[in-house]
Amino acid sequence: MIKQLATRKSVAAVTVVALAISVLTMGTSSAADATWNCKPTKAKPVTVRLIEFFAGPARSPLLNAYARQFESKNPGVKVEIISPSQADSAAKITQLLQAKNVDIVEPAGAIMGQAMSAKQLANIYPYFSKTKGWAGLTDYSKFQAELYGKKTTYMVPNGYYVKAAFVRPAPIAAGAPDVLAKIKKGTATWADILAAKSSNTATSSMYAMRGARASFTQAIFIIRAYNAPDLNSGGYWNKSTKTSMFNSAKSKDALDLMMKIWKEASPAASVAWGYPEMVQGFVDGTANYLIQDNEVIQIVDEKYAPFDSGKWFMAQMPKGPTGYSAQDVSGGGWSVAQSSKCKNIAANFLDFITTDPQHSSFARAYGVGPVTKTAASDPFFKTGAWAIYDKIGKDPKELKLDGSDVAQTCYGEFFTQADKDMQAMYAGSLSTSDALKQWATFWDTKCINPVK
Repeated sequence: MIKQLATRKSVAAVTVVALAISVLTMGTSSAADATWNCKPTKAKPVTVRLIEFFAGPARSPLLNAYARQFESKNPGVKVEIISPSQADSAAKITQLLQAKNVDIVEPAGAIMGQAMSAKQLANIYPYFSKTKGWAGLTDYSKFQAELYGKKTTYMVPNGYYVKAAFVRPAPIAAGAPDVLAKIKKGTATWADILAAKSSNTATSSMYAMRGARASFTQAIFIIRAYNAPDLNSGGYWNKSTKTSMFNSAKSKDALDLMMKIWKEASPAASVAWGYPEMVQGFVDGTANYLIQDNEVIQIVDEKYAPFDSGKWFMAQMPKGPTGYSAQDVSGGGWSVAQSSKCKNIAANFLDFITTDPQHSSFARAYGVGPVTKTAASDPFFKTGAWAIYDKIGKDPKELKLDGSDVAQTCYGEFFTQADKDMQAMYAGSLSTSDALKQWATFWDTKCINPVK
C-alpha cells in the first residue's frame, strides 16, 4: 500500500509547510559544525541517548540489541535506549529536549510541531542523504522525510501507522447482523456504528471510544469522513471554501453523531480509555469494534486469539454519508536533537537501524508498515490481517492524507486544547457547536492555510 502512495507527492502542501517554518533555520552545514565531526575512541568514549515514544516489549528489546551491535562495530560508542511508558513518554521527551540531554528522539503526536517551533531538532539531510539508510527508503518514505521542504530532513521514518477496524463478529452478528454485513463489505458508515448499539449487552458495547490523551482524534475520524472528498491533502481544510473543515455544517452533524456513539454505543468506562485501555477493551470483549493502528494486530493476535481463528477480522474505517473516509498515512520516526554534541554518531545509528535487515525485523516485530524498499516487498505485509491495508490502498474512496497539516507548528497547541475540549464535551459542559467554533477559529487564525 505504501508503494502505491509514493506517487501522491503533494508539492503544494509541502511548499506551504516549508514556508511556515522557514524562520526556523536550524543549521545544515556539517562541515562548519563540530557536532557533526565527533570522533569517539576507547580512550574518549561518547554516549548517544535515544528515547522512544512507543516503547514496548515488541520493540524495546530489539532496539537494545541493535544498540549492542552498533557498539560492537564502533569502539568508543555507547548507545543508551530510554524506554518510558507511553503515558509518560511525551513529557519525558519534552523534558530531555529542554534539558539538552538527549541525542535521538521519537517525536510523535504534538511533540514534532512543538520541537520544530522551539528549534530543538536538527536538519540531518546533508549528512543522512549520503547513507545506505537513505538510499533504501521507499519514495514515499523520502517524501515523508522531506515533509518540511526539499533537502531538509528533521525526522527519518521508522514505520507507518494506518488506521483500520478490529472487529469481533459474533456479538455484532447476534445484535446487528445487517451492520456486520456492511462492515465486511467495507461499506459501513458511522451511522451504522451507532445503529449497531443493538448489539450492546450488559457486559459489552459496540464501539471502543477514546476518552484519555488524543481523544480528539475520534472526532477527526468522523469529521473528515463527513467532509470528504472536499479535503486538502493534509486533511484539515475544505478545498471548496478555502477554510478549515470545522466551519462546515457537515462537521456539526459528524460531531453530534460521535457524541451519540459515545453515549449510546460505547462502554461508560471508555471516557478514561487511552491507547492501552482501548486495545484491552477489545481483547477482553468490553468493546467489539476498535479503530487502531497496524501494530495492534500483533497484540490482539497474541492476547486474544490468532487471526486465523475467525474470532476477529480486519475492516476498513466507517465511511461518511457520501461514501468516503479519510486518514493520515504518515509515519513515526526518529529525529536528531539540535543540542546533540555528536550528531554524526546519532545519524550513523539511525542509518544502521533504518537499513535492512534491521528495519525489516523491527517492522515485523512491532507491526508497523515498512519504510524501506526491501521490507515493503515482504509478503508478510500483504497476507493475513495485513491484507486489509492493500484493500485500503486500492480504495479510491478512502482518502490517504499526507500528514502535512499535522506537521504544522500550530498542531501541538491544537492537540492540547482539542483534548481538553473533548473531555468537556464528554462531561456535557461544552456543546459541539462551541467546540467547532473554537477549532475553526484556531485553524483559520493560527495555522497556515494551504488552499488559499
